[in-house]
Amino acid sequence: MKNKWWIIAIVLAVFSLVRFVWMVGDPSGKYAAKDGTLDLTGWQADSGKVLSLRGEWIFYPGALLTPESGLPLDGAVPGVVSLKVPGGWDSVVSKDKKTAYGYGTYKLTIKLPPGDDKPYALRVQIVRTAHKLYIDGKLAGQRGVPGVDRISTDPEVEPYTAKWTPIGSTTEIVFAAANFDYGRLGGLFEDIRFGEAGAVDRETKLRSVGNLFFMGFYAVSGLFFLILYAYRRERKELLYFSSFFWLSLLFWATHGERLLFWLFPGIDYDWQTKLQTLSSLGLYGSLFLFACAMFPEYGRAGTQRTLLAILATSIAFVLATDASVFSRFEQLLMLLDAPMFFYAFVVLVSGSLKRGEGAVYTLIAAACLLMESVLQALNYWGYSPGVPVPPLERIVFVIAMALYIAHRFFTGMRQIEVLSNRLLVADRLKNDFLANTSQEIRLPLHGMINLAQLMIEEGEAGSRDEGRQERLALLVTTGRRLAYMLDDILDLSKLNDGGVELKLRAVDIRMAINGVLEAMRYMADGKISFANRTEPGVPHMFADERRLMQILFNLLHYAIKAGAKGVVSVQAEPDGGGRKTLVSVRAAREGLPEATETTDTSEVSLDISRKLIQLLGGELKIGSGGADGDFFISFALPAAPVSGASKGIEEWGRRNEIAATKIEDGFASPSSHGSAASTDAPQALVVDDDPVALRVMANLLEQEGLSVVVATDGLQGLKELESGGDWELVVLDVMLPGMSGYDLCRRIRMTRSFYDLPVLFLTSRNQPADLLVGFDAGANDYVTQPIDASEFRARAKTLLKMKRSIGERLHMEMAFIQAQIKPHFLYNTLNTIASLSETDPDKTRELLVGFGNYLRSSFDLRNLDKRVPFSKEWALVQSYLQIEQARFGDRMRVEVDLPEFAEFYLPPLSVQPLVENALRHGILPRFEGGSLTIRVSKEEGGYRVRVIDDGVGFPPGKAEAVLSGDARAGGIGLRNVHRRLINVYGAGLEIASEQGVGTEVGFAIPTIRTNEEEKG
Repeated sequence: MKNKWWIIAIVLAVFSLVRFVWMVGDPSGKYAAKDGTLDLTGWQADSGKVLSLRGEWIFYPGALLTPESGLPLDGAVPGVVSLKVPGGWDSVVSKDKKTAYGYGTYKLTIKLPPGDDKPYALRVQIVRTAHKLYIDGKLAGQRGVPGVDRISTDPEVEPYTAKWTPIGSTTEIVFAAANFDYGRLGGLFEDIRFGEAGAVDRETKLRSVGNLFFMGFYAVSGLFFLILYAYRRERKELLYFSSFFWLSLLFWATHGERLLFWLFPGIDYDWQTKLQTLSSLGLYGSLFLFACAMFPEYGRAGTQRTLLAILATSIAFVLATDASVFSRFEQLLMLLDAPMFFYAFVVLVSGSLKRGEGAVYTLIAAACLLMESVLQALNYWGYSPGVPVPPLERIVFVIAMALYIAHRFFTGMRQIEVLSNRLLVADRLKNDFLANTSQEIRLPLHGMINLAQLMIEEGEAGSRDEGRQERLALLVTTGRRLAYMLDDILDLSKLNDGGVELKLRAVDIRMAINGVLEAMRYMADGKISFANRTEPGVPHMFADERRLMQILFNLLHYAIKAGAKGVVSVQAEPDGGGRKTLVSVRAAREGLPEATETTDTSEVSLDISRKLIQLLGGELKIGSGGADGDFFISFALPAAPVSGASKGIEEWGRRNEIAATKIEDGFASPSSHGSAASTDAPQALVVDDDPVALRVMANLLEQEGLSVVVATDGLQGLKELESGGDWELVVLDVMLPGMSGYDLCRRIRMTRSFYDLPVLFLTSRNQPADLLVGFDAGANDYVTQPIDASEFRARAKTLLKMKRSIGERLHMEMAFIQAQIKPHFLYNTLNTIASLSETDPDKTRELLVGFGNYLRSSFDLRNLDKRVPFSKEWALVQSYLQIEQARFGDRMRVEVDLPEFAEFYLPPLSVQPLVENALRHGILPRFEGGSLTIRVSKEEGGYRVRVIDDGVGFPPGKAEAVLSGDARAGGIGLRNVHRRLINVYGAGLEIASEQGVGTEVGFAIPTIRTNEEEKG
């Protein structure tokens, strides 16, 4: 701290030394007038120096001695005195009292250097308040009209230069002055500068240039800090520092060369004096406020208010009175406002000593402030320096404080950079925390939901406690809402951080609404119905498909939460002359307040939708009324350009034709996509309305050895599937024109099982509700769009491996079934043939042919095919029945009911095991035998096969145990057929049995055209 005090001491010492050197270097100190005479005989006028005419002038109080008056100036006038100049005449102008009001005459005789005939000049600054200047008896200058009273005196104070060429070795200077308008220090108050005319002119120009320089500097600085304040309104010190510069500009414009009054000569003396005084008071106030704002923690509010009140009172007094009144109290005004200087000094020093940051600058400024206050006090008390010294203290103060502000600014910038980096790190940590926390909460939350769902299902299967079931359902619903809320928090965080990336493209809004409503119907559990009232042909939207679906989901959730009842309708229609597409969600509700744009805007999902819509170039509106309901939610987004959407609609027909010929117009034929695919390769169907995505997926699948067929809408995809083919995989976009991916998948599952034809869904959303709707429709797996090539390839390969693995297992099961021809069946058959060979040779030959056909059919390699014609399967059944009929005779009675031209395809060895099971475990266990009926009937969409017997029947529960796969229940033949039918068609055997009455086993065969049928 001691070191810091030394800074103030050093600055004060430097300023004092500079002033001393400046004064010593001025020649005026060597020449001083005595008894009204200034001896300059030893002065070199041609040196270019200018002197101040200081010293003892002859003063004639109460007399205006001018050449016009005819009065002598030889000292014979009574009351003549020697008066020091510069200085006030207050003590001598009146015999009665000390006053500044009065009139008198100054006289000075100058002895010039011998033989000097150069022109000389006088620079007159301030003579209060009116005067005439006479040089060698001639009028050389005048300001105002001096008189013997206030009425006859016209005040004017304005600097000027008087020039003359002396005659002889002496010259006489006379000032006849009067002052009745300024209350203190009348007469020659400031130095009269004397010198060779060129030197005086040069000094005057330098002073004028200096004044202009400082005025320009103050104006630019004031404007600069005012602009800074406009950007940083909370930094009041910038405003006060700017005020300091503007007031300094006013001070310099009204003092010194008084350029303001030269520029505006119409300003009278009274207002000239007021502007001078107000600029000084304003400087005090601005410095005081600036210091307090710079270091607010080191001041006292009560003291500050008191000082400001004194300042305000002083300013009001100056404005309310004439110059002749307030000037009499000038010293008192300055004395009352002096504490502001001292207070500002204390605040600056305290702040510098305690803060430490930029202390050097503020301590230098404090020292300058202290020096300036002392000099101003001396000036007002009439003690001015003998030599005009530049305002070094004020200049250094301004520079020091500007450097301090700059230092603090750049220090603040560095701190902002550090804090910004920390904030970025904290923001990243926050996002990581949200993601991690969301994930950590999501896992137990979904566990809770799953457990509650499991308890609900167990309750439905067992005893039903309605209250318990209702509470569990509420628990599941609340858990799901919390899970959605966690996802919304993450989305909102990304939106606030500007981290949402939009993938804009033409989106079929009608199909997008269909897809969203599919999921909403699944989630609403039938409590609310949804309707898509969008007409076909509505212009596509230019939007991000995933974000658009998220908006629709959020708005529908909001409508439900707002109390929607009955039907919630969604409609898209052209708006704004076709430039935009308007989407409206309308619903009816009862007993709730009217919806407005501010209704429940605090909801996270609604806030997310609003921001997403704004990002996409639209605006969300919520209102009441409308033809279809009590409230509506709407938004409009830009329609896709013609090249992106409308043109695409017009070309759907052409694109479908392209898809029918596999891939053209940017797609090669399937075989040319890659060398891995061949004409005999299994086929994959890809259905998507995005040509670029079709190209990418086709290439990826052909690398897996598939022949790819593409379609651009759901109806075209269905047509391709129904045209037949060896389909290994179907890839479906959820949102498709014509028919949605959900509907197309449902149509596939009517004839093909999960294992027989895997379906891979493409979706823009991966929310649980969307996935559940897709899986419920029959999807095997999901891929989120835009697809990642590695992920798509991996998921497709997994589904293909699953299908092929199941196929191999089915082949093994077929081989196992073929191996089930038991040895005792062969032994008994051969014994029967041998016994008949002696009694009935014809029958023997017939049995041998039938037995051979049976063996050939059983071991036919075509049994490993997926499907075989019914005629081949029926031939095997006939051979088997022929053998068993020969063995058991009348104990088995067979009835066959087949329709004409019953030719269809079914899995091999599907009927014979059922017939064998009916004989061995139904009829033959009874001593008298029984009847066996084999019936094939044509139904809508296919055929139904039934095997009916009137045998012993299944014990209760055994049929269900056999189909469920319980090995202890036996029935391996039935179980194998059941499993294979499920793998192919998605549905297995249907068994109806009653113990002691009989059994009916049946299954349905959907009509499917195969390659063999097409070739035929």
